[in-house]
Amino acid sequence: MGWVDETGRHEGTVVAVLSDGQEAPPVEALGGSTAWWDSDGAVSERAVGVRGACDCGWRGATTHPVIWGDPEATEGHGAKTGPFADWEYHVLTVEGVIPRDVEQMLTALEDRIAELSRTRPLTALRAVARVQTLEPVLAVDTVRTARAAMVSWEGIGAALGCTRQSAHERFARHTPPAQEGE
Repeated sequence: MGWVDETGRHEGTVVAVLSDGQEAPPVEALGGSTAWWDSDGAVSERAVGVRGACDCGWRGATTHPVIWGDPEATEGHGAKTGPFADWEYHVLTVEGVIPRDVEQMLTALEDRIAELSRTRPLTALRAVARVQTLEPVLAVDTVRTARAAMVSWEGIGAALGCTRQSAHERFARHTPPAQEGE
């Protein structure tokens, strides 16, 4: 039972954790199964916990309890904590996917300005002007922070929907010279 992120580059799963903190090996008696629920003590060592894992090699740092008889609770689907939440955070961290709450705010802003444009067009235009004023400041600050975190110009360009060269031309003058190694 696995999860795939929206980019298709990360497949997450839950792995069994043994009492020594190590991942449970495949259960040979069950054909090499790596499903956490097969580490139930019947034909292998019993798991004491689970953690999120990804096919890219990432493993969650937190061990969560196994709730035998309740796979949904053990895996944490829809919960704010648990192996699934840990994996989702991993994907957000490495892929930079826009968090759901930010996406909802952006959609709400777009909808609200569209509504204002029908009923109060000048107010809508002032709101659009405010967004346009805010965008360059946010972009420069965010690129500066990304460069300080060693994000490449290629990565910045991809996130902004442009080429490495376009991103560099637009923002390099705003980043400290010591970070312009690319």
